[in-house]
Amino acid sequence: MDKAILVNEQIDAGREFAEAFNNYQTVDALFWLNPAESSEWELYLASPAINDSNFDVAYGEVLRLVGSGKQMWLDAFQIKLLSSDDALAMKVKEIRDRHPAPLATRYNGSSIAGIPIGAAYIYPPLKSTAAVR
Repeated sequence: MDKAILVNEQIDAGREFAEAFNNYQTVDALFWLNPAESSEWELYLASPAINDSNFDVAYGEVLRLVGSGKQMWLDAFQIKLLSSDDALAMKVKEIRDRHPAPLATRYNGSSIAGIPIGAAYIYPPLKSTAAVR
């Protein structure tokens, strides 16, 4: 299967989307992941506020933000939401925080949290601006 390339426009759109979502709920981790069995990249967003009881409401915010038309390099179906205590989110934060820097981390390991991957692009932490709920 041919590997898709993560382009700068997708990287920028992911950051802009997360900054907008961060006004709704705190974003604890943000990363693009290319699963080993797929040629497509997926944008993962982890928040301590996301859980089983409000998952659908959080996805409603995803649809609202993507539907606003500002994120033309994003498709709502490629965005995956996670709780911050999800094993994948925790491992990504560990990788990101290993060598803290204001730059993104490109991770080319073969797996993260037991999930086979082609590659990952991990954003640096965002500043929390979420409204108190």
